[in-house]
Amino acid sequence: MSIRRPADDLFNWTVIGGVVVLVLHSMRRHRAVFAITWVTVVALSVGLMLGLSKTYEVQTTLQVQRTQGLAAIGGPSLKETDAPTRAAAAMVFQHENLIALINQTDLLEAWFVHRAPLLRLKDAIQARLFGPRTKDQRVEEFVGLLEKQLWVATSEGGVVTIGIRFPDPRLAFLLVDGALENFLEARHTAEVSAIGEEITILQGRADEAREQLERSLEELQSLRAARATRLGKHVRRLEPLVPLSPDDRSSQLQGEVDSKRRAIADLEEFRRHRITQLETVLEEQKALYSENHPVVQDTLKSLEAVRHESAQVVSLRRELTSLEAELKRQGRLSSDLASASQRSARLAALQNAAFETEDPRETEDPDIEYAKSQLKFKIKQYNGLLDNIQSARLQEDTAGAAFKYRYSIIKPPQRPKSPVAPRPTLVFISSVLAGFLLGVLGTAFIDVSSRRFHEAWQVEHALGVPLLGVIRLP
Repeated sequence: MSIRRPADDLFNWTVIGGVVVLVLHSMRRHRAVFAITWVTVVALSVGLMLGLSKTYEVQTTLQVQRTQGLAAIGGPSLKETDAPTRAAAAMVFQHENLIALINQTDLLEAWFVHRAPLLRLKDAIQARLFGPRTKDQRVEEFVGLLEKQLWVATSEGGVVTIGIRFPDPRLAFLLVDGALENFLEARHTAEVSAIGEEITILQGRADEAREQLERSLEELQSLRAARATRLGKHVRRLEPLVPLSPDDRSSQLQGEVDSKRRAIADLEEFRRHRITQLETVLEEQKALYSENHPVVQDTLKSLEAVRHESAQVVSLRRELTSLEAELKRQGRLSSDLASASQRSARLAALQNAAFETEDPRETEDPDIEYAKSQLKFKIKQYNGLLDNIQSARLQEDTAGAAFKYRYSIIKPPQRPKSPVAPRPTLVFISSVLAGFLLGVLGTAFIDVSSRRFHEAWQVEHALGVPLLGVIRLP
């Protein structure tokens, strides 16, 4: 039977213990190296943390309500309420919206106010080497930056979350708040404008139906006049139908003008509603904080941003001005158009007069009967289009009124109090541990690389003989 010797163990615990003793004694022998290494690592970590930019996170959450009651009277349906969540990211990251967000927050100038020192040095070197960039180039660079830092998340139940990770807490708050406002106004414009375009198309179809109706009326009048001539009688002429507008183009333009006006009015109403909400929040904050508190200042910034016309309103006003100018060039104003009540009354009178006749034997003429059936069909078609226009207008008004109730802000954006990266406490603890470890390894490396014996076990391990004694010199 063989006896297992200690040297045959998987780990030579004597050597391991000796290495630990060597490391500990190395720290004592090279106190200065250990202290300098430790302090240097901690100082470098703290300096880099102060010199480099921090990252702050801001996010806001809103929910699209499922308004079944409004859908019953022409409002958005349940399936339509899911469309804003699906299109949320596309609207937030739309190039025009990002540029509007940059201008709204004055990002080009505010970016350098709280820029980290090392990053300022990098910007100066880059400008020195490659020259200053134009404003358009800087705008495009910030558009790319926002595309990377902004994020949009959607979940079931119509919940949309907009967030950003940014080096400036104030700008992070303003960017998320501006992105939220732009998203709400873009949704409002899209929903109302879609119905407005539908109304414009229906008005064009109504104009075509009116022209066909007038042609059918003229054909019936011609047939009646020919019959009266053959019989030697006088036929009563019907008055022409009151048109929707003097011409098709004017009708289309007027429909577009009305749609733009309603969209602008709805956006203004929504903006006033948002201003009222922010003013209420501001009064509550002033009751708790002073005027110079960051929370109060952020709300004031949001209130100031909301009071200015958004990019959507500016775009709508520009389009409205162009349409009104074209309408005026044609010499047509809103007063030239027939009202819905005038059209309805004239259609009723036309229908009664067209089918009343003084000739009791007119029904024997197949051509006249066919013309009357065609006229009846055209009147029914024209009335149906007018009803569709009225229904679309009701839907447009309902969608505008319901908008502020459909979109509710669950979690408004708030200015962050501390960065998410780097965390000062975590960085300090990590630097202390890293400095200690590097100091231990550094002092141990000095002793090992010197190729000298510092511990008794090194002699035994190197020569393979036991050490009889150690003589310590005074």
